[in-house]
Amino acid sequence: MLNKKLILFMFVIFCGFVLVFLIDAEQGRFFENPSISNNISKINNSVSSEKNIPDNWVSVKPSSSMRFKEFLIKNSKGEFSLIVFKNIGGSTDQNISRWINQFSGPENPLLPFQKNEIEQNGKNFIFLQNSGFFNGGMGQSEAFSDAGLIAFIVDDKSDIYYFKAVSSVEILIESKEEIISTILSSSI
Repeated sequence: MLNKKLILFMFVIFCGFVLVFLIDAEQGRFFENPSISNNISKINNSVSSEKNIPDNWVSVKPSSSMRFKEFLIKNSKGEFSLIVFKNIGGSTDQNISRWINQFSGPENPLLPFQKNEIEQNGKNFIFLQNSGFFNGGMGQSEAFSDAGLIAFIVDDKSDIYYFKAVSSVEILIESKEEIISTILSSSI
């Protein structure tokens, strides 16, 4: 009786391995099918739009491993990147100081220095804008004049997200309200 149970047990284990192998092989063929890959891409895009991401924001592969997400934003004046970091080093105040110190010289009156803090839906939002001569910075090493910064720090009690866009004031100012409303309404 014990031998029959042992043989049955070994047979069940063997069948389990065969089943796992067959499932893995079938899944590989599933993802190789281009029409299925296109449908998965469409599903992923619809998920992004459900998070209140405007149509003119294109999610791109982050150009650095330090970046959590990156969006290319286009408007009638040009395009720029909105970079998203998650739980980066340094305190919130240290990051704000670093971002402010990346600018020097006179401000552009269309985008003067501003820092506002609000709490909404259980999250703490810090909005920051600045302008002047951009001295360069991490991931954006080229200095240029008449530059602007629009940034948010979002603390949702479990993670801290840092949104940062640096571009010419003319390009940024056109998308300022859209950035504010999108980040305030997003579920990240």
